[in-house]
Amino acid sequence: MRIAVVTTSYPSFEGDPSGHFVETEVAELERAGHEVSVVRPDPGGAFGWPGAPARIRERPTRAVSAAAWVARAALRLRELAPERVVAHWCVPSAFPIALGVAASTELEIVSHGGDVRLLAALPSATRTTIVRTLVRRATRWRFVSEELLVTLESKLPADDARALRACAAIVPGALEVPDVREDALAKRTALHPRRLYVCAGRLVASKRVDKVIDYVATSHDHGTRRDERVLVVLGDGPERAHLERLAKAWQMDVRFLGTTTRREALGWIGAADELVHASHVEGLSTVLREAEHLGVPITLLP
Repeated sequence: MRIAVVTTSYPSFEGDPSGHFVETEVAELERAGHEVSVVRPDPGGAFGWPGAPARIRERPTRAVSAAAWVARAALRLRELAPERVVAHWCVPSAFPIALGVAASTELEIVSHGGDVRLLAALPSATRTTIVRTLVRRATRWRFVSEELLVTLESKLPADDARALRACAAIVPGALEVPDVREDALAKRTALHPRRLYVCAGRLVASKRVDKVIDYVATSHDHGTRRDERVLVVLGDGPERAHLERLAKAWQMDVRFLGTTTRREALGWIGAADELVHASHVEGLSTVLREAEHLGVPITLLP
């Protein structure tokens, strides 16, 4: 089958963590014998870390490049004439990009979290129109967690919520974790005997990394003093300067590593005594699934 995967997030270099779960799904489709084309934006524009809204706020002209890519992507889909489209993030990959394909083309939508939050923030009439359009067109609408589906249902009129539920499926995103045991051991050994905490994610307010810093600074678990703890923060974003000031005020050893390769990030997660997670806005956190796979204890902050 000829399949086109439309996504706003996809690795642009070896080890790039952006959209790695989409890349894993593409590899699975290819192994199953499908001919897969990926339609994605070039790096450096509106899409990428730490997310399109933050990148557009940082440089408003990126909104123009985002609109231009949406138009090019829709044209590219028509040229490919796929038998099936898999649209990761319902806006804009499904609406409006995928709506121009032939009526006979299967359309599978995948919602990961940010797109649902975007829909929830739109005016009610706009949100309902978009969802109705997609429900009528979609073969299936995948959500990575039940929580995400319920969140969107709660923002819709009853009839539209039922129609959405009828075409929805809960399917966690594809996940492939390489063997990082050697790297994790080296990182852990270098810090011994200090207790290592790790937090990973975009440095935006909704991730509540400030709560993670407060937690590590004030934790009395395991009988460690503050100077016996290290917090490694993986990721970047507009909140970094604020978080660095907070860490300094606590006189904490907090190491902001920025955006690393995925293997490097997994090495730190695997080395951690404790992965600390405070975000309340994710559908199904990939970081938590990775930590579970690596056997790392997880603390979820209220």
